[in-house]
Amino acid sequence: MTLAIDDAKFQQILDVTLGVQPISPPEIGAVLQVVQLAAEVDLDEDPAELTLLRSLTERLCTATGIALDRFPRLSPIPTDDEERAAQLAALVQRLPTTGARDLAFALAYLMIVSDLELAPVEDALLEQLQRALTIPPERASRLLDAVGRIVTPGADEARQAATTMC
Repeated sequence: MTLAIDDAKFQQILDVTLGVQPISPPEIGAVLQVVQLAAEVDLDEDPAELTLLRSLTERLCTATGIALDRFPRLSPIPTDDEERAAQLAALVQRLPTTGARDLAFALAYLMIVSDLELAPVEDALLEQLQRALTIPPERASRLLDAVGRIVTPGADEARQAATTMC
């Protein structure tokens, strides 16, 4: 299953994470590398994750007017906790704004849950990422809830129906 994120949903994700904050090209590059790390951390080349990675990369570049070929792939993918922590620390240095950090966290989450399987290494990456980006737990929870609602088909309709039934 592939998450279907159209232009409207992607704009909602940008609104939730960035608000009106601009995002710089270096930050976009770091966000994309965080997303690549999330896609490949389990060392499983899942077609759904690869499709979502391409889609998110294209949409972020289109939304910000940045050429798609300006961003190098993250290589090599760190394979242990120590390497991953060092890689995250380097990426976080390139994400100075709250909006860019929130966006990186939210998109990494979407990448990780896109295959509907949460491997232990993916769960550990989300925890490492939240700490490294200094996102408070309550903020992280709100972000993930908001982004989850955006990409879940029929979530608003189901919530409204449940509310009217009560």
